[in-house]
Amino acid sequence: MKKWNFGFVMVGLAFLISILVLSCQTDETDEYSQQAVDVTAADLFIASEAYQNLEKEIGKDMRRERNAISKLSKEDLEQYRLLRKGMLNVETRTEAITQLKILTGYDYQANRDRISSLVRDVFKDVNFTKLELMRARQKSRMFKVVITRTETNAELREQCYKGCEETAKEEIMDCNQDFNDSVRDLPASEFPNGSAYQFYEAVRDNCILIAEAREYDCKDSCDKIYPDEKK
Repeated sequence: MKKWNFGFVMVGLAFLISILVLSCQTDETDEYSQQAVDVTAADLFIASEAYQNLEKEIGKDMRRERNAISKLSKEDLEQYRLLRKGMLNVETRTEAITQLKILTGYDYQANRDRISSLVRDVFKDVNFTKLELMRARQKSRMFKVVITRTETNAELREQCYKGCEETAKEEIMDCNQDFNDSVRDLPASEFPNGSAYQFYEAVRDNCILIAEAREYDCKDSCDKIYPDEKK
């Protein structure tokens, strides 16, 4: 009788263990299924090769502009700032762009139009909202965070810089997409020198200027948060 009881107990334990194992497997399957359900069209979009290449092109354009500006003298920098403001006024825009190209060697009109065209091509078939895109970008940044135990202030500062640059690229992309949305329904007679078209160009350039200023402030904050360590 005791042997039967012992055997019964063992069978019962085996049954319980099998249930627990099955439960764990089911939980894992449910978790993976939930993760699959949580992947949105916006998530897939920003993970696409087209989107990644667009980010790279915007980054290259940002570097080209900065390299051109870095060669300017102090006096030329002052003129550069005045001309950038001139780009934001429809009446002075054309002349400002011409003088900026002479001053820096960087063609603002051609490069702005090129990026706007790339953004239009990449975004032409999207079927999600701006809010969904923002959430997808936030999730993507979270997954890109790398945690190590030997980070110095210099390494942390560099990571902080990259975050600022990533945000700036996204904001510049949005500036161009808003521009594309604004000019989409303009009559053909407005392209490329109509007053309404030039107005939206100025709005786009002001948006980009703000994004650049935010990036500068962001990197300045990185310097303050992660100063050079004393030896």
